[in-house]
Amino acid sequence: MNRQETWPARTNDRPFVQLIPDVQFERFAGGKTLSLNLLLPKSDRPVPLIVWIVGGAWISCNASRNLPQMMMLAERGYAVAAIQYRLAHEARFPAQIEDAKSALRFLRANADKYGLDAGRVGVWGHSAGGQLAALLGVTGGSPEFETAEHLPQSTAVQAVVDFSGPIDIELDFQSEFHMPVMALMLGGTIRMKPELARSTNPVNYLDGRKLPPFLIMHGDADTTVPLRQSRLLHDALSAAGASSEFIVLEDTGHSTAEMLVRDDVMNKVANFFDTHLKA
Repeated sequence: MNRQETWPARTNDRPFVQLIPDVQFERFAGGKTLSLNLLLPKSDRPVPLIVWIVGGAWISCNASRNLPQMMMLAERGYAVAAIQYRLAHEARFPAQIEDAKSALRFLRANADKYGLDAGRVGVWGHSAGGQLAALLGVTGGSPEFETAEHLPQSTAVQAVVDFSGPIDIELDFQSEFHMPVMALMLGGTIRMKPELARSTNPVNYLDGRKLPPFLIMHGDADTTVPLRQSRLLHDALSAAGASSEFIVLEDTGHSTAEMLVRDDVMNKVANFFDTHLKA
């Protein structure tokens, strides 16, 4: 499905947006820190939050890279937190999803300080960030991957957007091209670490859980993450009774830039979050 929609015209009543850069949310022994960039619309009431998880094959994470595109959602009345996470050469999985959950707990713990509505939170990611967004979505509110900081805060989310996330690494990521990254992230090849590899797959956490609605988008010209990865997630969510919409973008590759510059794509994401975070 590839549906064309129109982005509303810019109006003068869109809120002023403040950027709060480099907000530290985690510090590790040895001095390693993680931070996030926070876009805050001016509002006289708490605003819903979208956590943006950038991609980078688990070996790169530039939390500033997509802030211009995220500004569109901030102007629509959302706080947007673009977060860092530890990379594969710094820490083995599940460090990456632990960091994403740590950022969310930090934001909920500081909701009053930043004017956030802690009960209306969405998560959105691309590529490796899409995998983390999906994994956070299906394990929020359950004990998997939780760490001690701000532990009383929930990591449940109310909506998930996954752009081109690698869901089942056992299926498509055992080639010589992918092997070095997988070995870094798992501490060994997928064949050497099958249980750890399976723990990265969001599909393995669906049984008997209350699941948030998903919007999954993937380009049919993606040569980095096969389209069937997103179809696998969509089919599994649908079979588990979750709300999932799967959109295939024609003639679109893997690059974030190809997706975030499209008005129809951004408008679909914004409308999805409006439905589930503002209704």
